[in-house]
Amino acid sequence: MIKFSQSDLDQISKAVLEAERHTTGEIVPMIVKQSDDYPGARWRLAIVISLLFGFLVYSCIDYSDSVWILWAQIPGLYIGYWLGTFDTILRPFLSSSKIEEEVHQRALQAFFSHNIHATKERTGILIMVSLLEHRVEILADTGINAKVSKDTWQKILTGMVSKIKSNELADGICIAVKECGEILEEDFPGTHENPNEIKNKIIIE
Repeated sequence: MIKFSQSDLDQISKAVLEAERHTTGEIVPMIVKQSDDYPGARWRLAIVISLLFGFLVYSCIDYSDSVWILWAQIPGLYIGYWLGTFDTILRPFLSSSKIEEEVHQRALQAFFSHNIHATKERTGILIMVSLLEHRVEILADTGINAKVSKDTWQKILTGMVSKIKSNELADGICIAVKECGEILEEDFPGTHENPNEIKNKIIIE
């Protein structure tokens, strides 16, 4: 998990506070290490390593009994599955469709578990970064979706992904929060009675 300094956390909280100052919307940034354990991908990796072990035994050791090749594949399965705990090794074994499905499901879960759906005017918005998958999901409540097209968020998503890959995550989150605030300000401008319904802090899980 990426470590944030206190300065980073303060910077993000300030960005949320500033963005919400001009809108009745509630913006919630969130970071998760990964959206799923991806057991299927880990088993695919395990099988590849197992076959590699078998091939090495076949190539390097002159055994007339093919049972030795099968025995060599057993530790390969364990080692391959263990290697799946490392993000950079597991990521090539993830399919795009599975990533999309799991990141979206994780965002939906977070949206409801953190009561982002419970704002008075249904104007909560979640910006969730899933680090393993290098994906960002933006979910807006029904009050926002009634006026703002989902396509509006795509430019923000693209910019954030590039920030993740360049290890500038805190800056990327602040920029995304600011841009979301500007979009919300058009249809959901702030009023003199603009209560802060959700804390201006990033959620890290």
